[in-house]
Amino acid sequence: MISFKNVCKDFEGNDSPLFSDFNLDVEDGEFVLLTGKSGVGKSTLIRMLIKETEPDSGEITVDRYVLSKITPALIPDYRRKIGVVFQDFKLFEEYTIYGNLSLVLSLTGGHGKNAEKKITDILTMMGIDNLHRRYPRELSGGEKQKVCLARALINNPMVLLADEPTGNLDPKSSAEVMTLMELIHRHGTTVIMATHDLDTAERLKVTCRVVELDKK
Repeated sequence: MISFKNVCKDFEGNDSPLFSDFNLDVEDGEFVLLTGKSGVGKSTLIRMLIKETEPDSGEITVDRYVLSKITPALIPDYRRKIGVVFQDFKLFEEYTIYGNLSLVLSLTGGHGKNAEKKITDILTMMGIDNLHRRYPRELSGGEKQKVCLARALINNPMVLLADEPTGNLDPKSSAEVMTLMELIHRHGTTVIMATHDLDTAERLKVTCRVVELDKK
């Protein structure tokens, strides 16, 4: 389970705190949509969950991890349990698609004798196994986001975090990515997705819970 307990977060220059005594529990296997206007903190919640930023107070727990107690040395181990998809892809342009996924496995200690099969299987699941020798610059936005999903899932994470994953995509590509998100959820992965695009989210064919953030 993921839990935010009395979390507070402020940024210098803000007229009021971004979060003040924020509470949220996400059960294992849930699909949660974080919605709300720009600036209410959707991306900040994602960044706190991957320890890119810290709350000013309160406690966040993910499964057995109390995030405030994770030492810098243990952050890589924790992040291996979390898959993340960003709006701006963050792919390495100098590597092929296969190379991008292979690099992730190398950095996370999973590059063993089964690495090639793992990469092939996940690219096949995303429907892009024919793209493995291409470079990111040769792909469409929708294809890049499918690669990002493959990269996020290569280590079989317990949680998938998606920050506006359809924000830069055309309607057809958005629908394809959302269908893959449904498939991932049906495989038992807990999914938390930040989005302002409720039109896309409303087409989900899985049961999800909408959490609307509203800066007070």
